[in-house]
Amino acid sequence: MLKRIIVLGLSLCAAASGFPVQATDQGARLDTRQIILRLKDDGVRHIQAVRSSEVVPGITMPDGRPLTLVRQFDGNGLVLRLPEAVSLQEAQAIAARLVADSSVISAQADKRMYPTLVPTDPGYLPGNVLPPDNILSGQWNLFEDTGGIRMQTAWDRETGSPAGVIAQLDTGIVQHRDLDPDRILDGYDFITDITTANDGDARDPDPTDPGDATVADECEPGMPGTNSSWHGLSVASIMVTESNNIFDITGIDFAASLLPVRVLGKCGGSVSDVADALRWAAGLSVTGVPDNPTPARVINMSLSGAGSCTQEEQNAINAAVGTGAVIIVSAGNEDVDVATQSPANCQNVVTVGATLRDGSRAPYTNSGEEVDLSAPGGLISNSDPNDPDGLLILTNSGTISADPLGSTTRRIAGSSFSTAQASAVASLMLAVNSSLSSGQVRDILRQTTRAFPDASCNTNICGSGILDADAALTGAADPTSVLGSSVNVSGGGGSCSIVATAASGFDPLFLLLMILVARRCWQRKMHVFPPAR
Repeated sequence: MLKRIIVLGLSLCAAASGFPVQATDQGARLDTRQIILRLKDDGVRHIQAVRSSEVVPGITMPDGRPLTLVRQFDGNGLVLRLPEAVSLQEAQAIAARLVADSSVISAQADKRMYPTLVPTDPGYLPGNVLPPDNILSGQWNLFEDTGGIRMQTAWDRETGSPAGVIAQLDTGIVQHRDLDPDRILDGYDFITDITTANDGDARDPDPTDPGDATVADECEPGMPGTNSSWHGLSVASIMVTESNNIFDITGIDFAASLLPVRVLGKCGGSVSDVADALRWAAGLSVTGVPDNPTPARVINMSLSGAGSCTQEEQNAINAAVGTGAVIIVSAGNEDVDVATQSPANCQNVVTVGATLRDGSRAPYTNSGEEVDLSAPGGLISNSDPNDPDGLLILTNSGTISADPLGSTTRRIAGSSFSTAQASAVASLMLAVNSSLSSGQVRDILRQTTRAFPDASCNTNICGSGILDADAALTGAADPTSVLGSSVNVSGGGGSCSIVATAASGFDPLFLLLMILVARRCWQRKMHVFPPAR
């Protein structure tokens, strides 16, 4: 699908539709207390002596109240604390006023980001092991031909490489009997706010998920309390659960390592932390944090926040993609236009929507022209949280903090898990052909999908089709069979690919045509692709 450049007013998400079913990764959209500011060189020198929690001189609220420093951010950036929490719209209005200062280059709200999962029934968990018939036949999303991703034939081509690294920006990780600790790399906890972190400190090299349980009204007035989601564990289980052993379920990639990068805690997380974590996961330096010795080629972001893609989000995405990383993000679960949710509406990402067991559009998934492809997200009925049409994942039975003996499984639904499937398949593609560029991985994923089985989804709202792992690995082995030959024109913040089929050849007239189209494409920062096969 083509990624449009969109100019939108920021808005909170619409409520989910009235279907008698739920995605189990819907979350509230909260207010913010922080602003990301970038200063000119003179301004940076002016505040160099200011320490965390101190008032920043010369920069105030429109009503004259002071702002305090949270931390330095990416060179000439600052994260500033507002006197009180405000709505996203109010924070953006404050940022717009701050830009009027001659020392300020840019300002934006440090909006909150959230895991795209809150359990349907936070008090419900199944037994430690689901019945054997569910364990053996329950992962329909992997092997069923209608709504699944055709992993059984794909595994005949590739099961993964130990050199592969999948970074996961999420709530962190919890030990589980069906995860091999040797495949869990030393990640990092990027949460700077101690209350959000919920582990007694701010940033540190321990990405363990301490739980994100809340009590009523803790995140915002009127919001009920929830048990811990263990969202990071659940998403990771789709990708790297141990296979061919006696426990629970199988992961898609049998050999790659997981790099857990913690950015979400109680009541979500901040864009500034996500931006730093994204750069770090891709191998770029972040001030105050040791360099990542195991950069990831695939970065999974099963999270979202309301509003258009902010400049700082896009900057971090562009920087990570510049290292060769493929960034795969969730469309979200509010049943709204994906143009209203980031990072799904950012450029240079692969946005994944959700489908059901029969291949139809999941009623909760966000949709629209920014969706690149879809993958199974499942469905959980209100009357049966263990609905067999949900996806089978790993979780922990602890309701607040993790139970050391609480390794278990459950059914779940949402585009977080659609995204994880696409990320794991991308990792297998790189195991097949490590020379693939990030653009080729993105394009092959999009071009090898299979058609939607009914009219509930089409290429205008659900992407190019349903993820097909077998076709994607075939395309990875021979990219020209899918993408043809290409001429790439890079410039500014993006790139443009003009793709010709192998039969087109490169006669002078055709080459001239490609150059002319390339110029137009570059100006619009678009991608032109051949028809899906």
